Amino acid sequence: MRRSGRLRMRRYSDHHKYSGEEVKPMTSATKVFGIFFSLFLLLYVQPAYADERSFQIREVTVHARIDGDGDMHVAEVDTYHFDGAFNGIIVDLDSSKSDGIDDFQAFEVSGQQDIPLRSELSSDGDRLQYKVYSQSEDESKVFRFTYTVKNVVQVYADTAELYWKFFDERNPSTLETVNIDIELPDGVRRDEVAAFGHGPPQGVVELENNGNVRYRVSPLPPEELLEVRILFPGSYVPDSTRISPDFMLDAIKEEERNWADKSGDESVYGALALLIANLIAGIYVKFGRTYKPEWKGDYYRELPGDVTPAVVAYLMEYRVKPKDLMATMADLVRKKYVDMQVAKGGDQKDYAFRLLDNRRDGLQPHETMLIDWFFGEMGRAGKVSLLGIRKYAKSKENANAFNERWSKWQDEVAQVAHRLGYIDNQKWLRRLVQITIIVQFFGLWFLAPEDWRWLMFCSLPLLFFIPKSRRRTRTGQTEFVKWNAFKRFLRDYSRIASREPMAVHLWEHYFVYAVPLGEAKKMITITRLKVPGARQAGPIIDNSYFYHCDYWIESFKQTINEVNQSGRSSSDDSGGSFSSGGGSGGGGGGRGAF
Repeated sequence: MRRSGRLRMRRYSDHHKYSGEEVKPMTSATKVFGIFFSLFLLLYVQPAYADERSFQIREVTVHARIDGDGDMHVAEVDTYHFDGAFNGIIVDLDSSKSDGIDDFQAFEVSGQQDIPLRSELSSDGDRLQYKVYSQSEDESKVFRFTYTVKNVVQVYADTAELYWKFFDERNPSTLETVNIDIELPDGVRRDEVAAFGHGPPQGVVELENNGNVRYRVSPLPPEELLEVRILFPGSYVPDSTRISPDFMLDAIKEEERNWADKSGDESVYGALALLIANLIAGIYVKFGRTYKPEWKGDYYRELPGDVTPAVVAYLMEYRVKPKDLMATMADLVRKKYVDMQVAKGGDQKDYAFRLLDNRRDGLQPHETMLIDWFFGEMGRAGKVSLLGIRKYAKSKENANAFNERWSKWQDEVAQVAHRLGYIDNQKWLRRLVQITIIVQFFGLWFLAPEDWRWLMFCSLPLLFFIPKSRRRTRTGQTEFVKWNAFKRFLRDYSRIASREPMAVHLWEHYFVYAVPLGEAKKMITITRLKVPGARQAGPIIDNSYFYHCDYWIESFKQTINEVNQSGRSSSDDSGGSFSSGGGSGGGGGGRGAF
């Protein structure tokens, strides 16, 4: 039996226990991304164009009744909307695998009346085209037409088969909603019926308790197949003359089962394709857009740039931590703008900072902001201590102001990195990836056929590839590589110091950058062993910020945590589905206008 490249409904039989109230979505053999096509059609249905005119077919309702002769009596109601002037509508039918189509009549439904319309038939073999004349302009109309398909039921030795295409590649129009009800001969029981269908993935099919079958598709795209295949006992069409002695029931079921199994395999292939596509896109978005640095090397033996420790921290990690603020304070001590002294704080160790120079010459905005914040707001007379900062921040009236100042200081550091050309914003890309995850996950959940819904989990790997809202520019990436090389130099200094000794003043300067680079503790450990003059320096080493910075960092970090905690505590199987086989049934056609 000939295969079609279109979609197919899966079967209903004793292998599929069914409840008439329950509806299941149709499976699909199209590419996985095709399931989203139906969503877009729902949001924006493309009208058929002719010059500047257009029309839409908003609903197609078909009732097809099978009688004891094996004839199918069809009554169809179509709802059109016209933009512009039209002379009528076109009904394409196909009588293949039947004894012909008779008694075509067309009406316009106006209120409770059916107004007969003139129709004109042209034919080409089994293909029939009816032009139904009805002048229309910028309006909606409902048309009803009826016809009889003669001797359409094929009777085999062990089953009767209705295998009929209502629409195929001849249909040029999008049908927004298609409802097809197949009424089988009187007396057919539900457990005697096996129903299959071939069509787009967004359709559903129901087997009712009385044995009748209902098909629903919304929308049906142009040139898309919609085919029904129903098996029931041949005894219900005793007067049919389309008879074959062949036993076909098992063969038909096996064919449909194979098509259904192929749909399952295709869902695996679709999952693999989607997963690979997501991984490739995610890796590119996360890592492939990194600029190539303009410098390479293992070590950088001097400061890569004249920037503050906080800016280095932001360059390395896209954020600023409490340790980076205290590294900036240590740098101000080194620059002689601030003095540090060990203070008596009762049972607790404390450190006091004193502002030595009120001038702001040569300071970055975030350094000036830090001085104003510490000595202007939290300190008195140009002095502030770590315990004083903690006491200030813990008070209810100051907690919010402290948090705001901390956030503003972090933002100011970020602005410096942006002004230096180190960082680019890419929030749009981050949002795009997030939207892609949501669309894939919920789109597959709500729109995919049931057998394909599990593919929604293929979107989850993208969660690991959500890019940061910022990325380094080419300049920023070059500086990033240099600072990493400088970090390796500090980390390996104990190994290379014997041949490249470093002066104390350079060691102290480098130390403030070791804090954001995560090498401060190691530098402190090797200071006395590897820095010439350290023992003779006495107060420079022993009493400097050098050995106390670690305590400053921990103290300020605890202050931030306490403020944040304070802020948090105060706020508080009965159906079946379309498959991708079919196309061998009789019939076919489409709808249009002229």
